[in-house]
Amino acid sequence: MLKIIIFSVILLIILPLLQAKKVQVIELTKWSLRDSDSVIAAQPIDVAKIPSGVYTELAKTSGDLLGPNNDVNLRWIANKTWIYSTSFDMADELGHDSLVNLTFHGIDTVAKIWLNGNLLGETDNMFVRYSYVVGHLLQVSPKHNVLEIEIISPLMEANARAKQLEEKGIGAPPSCPQSSGDVECHRNMLRKMQMSFGGDWNPAALSSGLWKPVTIEYYTVAVLREVDVALNRNDTHWTMDCRAFINTPDSESFYAQLVVYASDLFNEPFVVKQKKLSYTSPNMEFQIHIPKEKVKLWWPNGYGAQKLYPVSFNLKSYRSEDGPSLSSRTDSQKLLNIGFRTIELVEDEDEIGRTFYFRVNGHPIFMKGVNFVPAHTLPELSADTETLQHLLKSAQEANMNMIRVWGGGLYESDTFYSLADSYGLLVWQDMAFTKATYPVTDELMNSMRIEAAQNAQRLAHHASLAMIVTNNEIELYLVKNRSDFGSEAKRLEDEYKLLFRGILAPELNIISRNDFKPRPGPMVSTPSMGIVESGKELAKDPQSPHCGDVHLYEDATPSQNAYPEARFISEFGFISLPMRSSWLRVLGQNATEEKLAALIRQRQHHPRGFIPLFRQIAYELPFNLQNWEENIDEFIYFSQVSQAMATKKAVELFRSRRDNYLTMGALIWQLNDVWIAPSWSSIDFYGNYKLVHLWAKEFLASPSIIALYHELSNHINITITREDFREDRDTIFYNLFINTYLWNDIYPKTAIARAIGLGSNALDKLNIPLESVLYEKTTKEEIFLEILLKDQQENIVAHNYFYPVPIKNIVGLRNPELQLEVLRSDCGTGKPYVNSFSLRITVKYPALFIFLELNHPNYVEMRHSFSMNGFTQTVPRQNVQLEIDTDSECIKLNPHDISVKTMNQYMAQV
Repeated sequence: MLKIIIFSVILLIILPLLQAKKVQVIELTKWSLRDSDSVIAAQPIDVAKIPSGVYTELAKTSGDLLGPNNDVNLRWIANKTWIYSTSFDMADELGHDSLVNLTFHGIDTVAKIWLNGNLLGETDNMFVRYSYVVGHLLQVSPKHNVLEIEIISPLMEANARAKQLEEKGIGAPPSCPQSSGDVECHRNMLRKMQMSFGGDWNPAALSSGLWKPVTIEYYTVAVLREVDVALNRNDTHWTMDCRAFINTPDSESFYAQLVVYASDLFNEPFVVKQKKLSYTSPNMEFQIHIPKEKVKLWWPNGYGAQKLYPVSFNLKSYRSEDGPSLSSRTDSQKLLNIGFRTIELVEDEDEIGRTFYFRVNGHPIFMKGVNFVPAHTLPELSADTETLQHLLKSAQEANMNMIRVWGGGLYESDTFYSLADSYGLLVWQDMAFTKATYPVTDELMNSMRIEAAQNAQRLAHHASLAMIVTNNEIELYLVKNRSDFGSEAKRLEDEYKLLFRGILAPELNIISRNDFKPRPGPMVSTPSMGIVESGKELAKDPQSPHCGDVHLYEDATPSQNAYPEARFISEFGFISLPMRSSWLRVLGQNATEEKLAALIRQRQHHPRGFIPLFRQIAYELPFNLQNWEENIDEFIYFSQVSQAMATKKAVELFRSRRDNYLTMGALIWQLNDVWIAPSWSSIDFYGNYKLVHLWAKEFLASPSIIALYHELSNHINITITREDFREDRDTIFYNLFINTYLWNDIYPKTAIARAIGLGSNALDKLNIPLESVLYEKTTKEEIFLEILLKDQQENIVAHNYFYPVPIKNIVGLRNPELQLEVLRSDCGTGKPYVNSFSLRITVKYPALFIFLELNHPNYVEMRHSFSMNGFTQTVPRQNVQLEIDTDSECIKLNPHDISVKTMNQYMAQV
């Protein structure tokens, strides 16, 4: 009876408001495009949809930006001003109390907006939403409303702004990116994706366009833009601490009521009763308390499920205290998926310095992850759902639990963060500032304030959002180059502190709380001394291994076996080349080896060319570095093997140091790529896995075996690590097996066994003299180890190989006499077909780093993946699955459609 009474009261409150109408949002999708002087496009080009960009629209007539040399050949596009045009009719039912917004969710970048011949406004920040009240400018039917967006050349605008600063005697270094490629300068003059100007792994692609939707909004008073839901818990309840961010152009106060629906969390709608809101700060704050037993926790990947609760926020806004009129458009909604979790960054003092680790739901977690760059170099193509799903699902399947959105790219799309929520990938979010100084004019700083606030409001509710960092590598850049800046150093540092510590970091407080911290941060820069150690002055050593996070580069680790005992490595990686088929896809028909070599050279943008890659390969592998142009297939193979080996060794070392919280995170640079080129990516631009990504599924797994050679003591340090969460912290018992092989025999010569028990999130260490695993009078050059971890049912749960010497120094490797068979199950009787193949590989001797590549000309461009690749085979027969991502035909393959390489063919002595 009581429930009926309560429900009746709620119904009486909200029934009058249910009669109101929703805010009407109409997306403008049909546009035309022309250059400002009509030289290129004498007839306007039809634009079929938004998002859109000039490079994308001109691709059919002028060529694909990512085609051979087109990053240079099409640069003229960035030197011109372009005009987007459309026309639309005004809604018939526009009432006397109606307002109309024209909202641009993303213009790239500097633009003038004209409506019916009137200058509506100007934009200069691609990361900001611009909204204009236009009801007084609209024309009624039969007249059409004409909208034009004049987008200024980003290249000319950046150069002009740099020149203006120079004329005032003000510098904003660096002028140009460090790159051997054909890049452009003065990226820090524009609030535009910074990588658009080019870099040491990506092309210059100075995009222009409408990279997010353009909408018309019909409403009465206000629009609900975002809702921030911060979560806190005590012994009995979770608290949803909510902030509804509302936009209104009115210059007088108004009334609002908000109703929240979440049937999985509370039985009746939660009603925020009518409030009078000030037009100067029209936000609503309220708390919803939920018993703990109603909630299932959200966990990062590998630690539990990613439970998400749909929560609908429904705002009614109106001018009269008596409520809205029947015809008024007062209702705007926001549907969010909320994951309940707590997250902290623990920076406790210890004997070394300070810890730096994330604790989720009270549980310390080693972050195994990767850095993310935009899915496409053109922003309008960066939010493709299929591409994002493939990339983030691939990260999840590789046992990653954190993804860092790099500061040289974008604030990613809503799709990206929703996928991260679903896959359990915590997001380390850089703001879009990287490795440069930025002018601090009043106009720019105001724009940056809005950028920070809007994006923070949009992202804050996501369970995946772990921390926001205001910039990438700028503090490190200032400290490293202080002497080069001379007398300008103090000004540049003062401007840095003003912008990032004085303006942007405080602006992010819009998603903070006074009585609890919904998430760590903001942190000012990465790398850094951490949040606690960040004082008013710049850090003396942002790369200190004793606290905070570090970025590691090949220059800092020339031997690849001496890594500092850093607390958190937020960026490190190694270079490789994409597979041959990806390069040939770029070249298209009439590809030759000469054209392929030329393309590889042209797309090598590293300031030191191929030297870092040559050194990386030479450390481990027997590759002739002098004539790679004549051995491109081998160059690709050796680059991918060396990248995988170096990355695996680094990750294993970092994971082995997680006891006592010494090292608690390793984020590989980088997951994905924006074109086919030499780079640090583990997945190429077309979505194909490099060896390192397939290896990551094992070296990031839990449980996992880590084997590292300590040269001074001639010992093998073995770590067995289990990284998960169980309420009862149960101990699981395993058997560890260490098998010694000779390179010239497929069967093990000796074996060591040991029983171990591992609790939740525990590790065990074993120190073994290398001489104890040698076979008879063999040397370490002649043997290698296979290390297995089996559960009580004899299932292999972890597997690793240990090579005591660099691969180039091993002795006794033989021709494995490898044979390949292609088997397949029935692909079905009709569409959709399933194209799954089993490759049976037989060998007579150990086969080192078997590399498989699909080479059938009809299917090589289709996205495909092998279940394992680059693997060492120590059993006579091994099955590998090949999946080809197409369901339109039933594919037939033969053994000659799969090319096979092994390290044996370059080193076999028999």
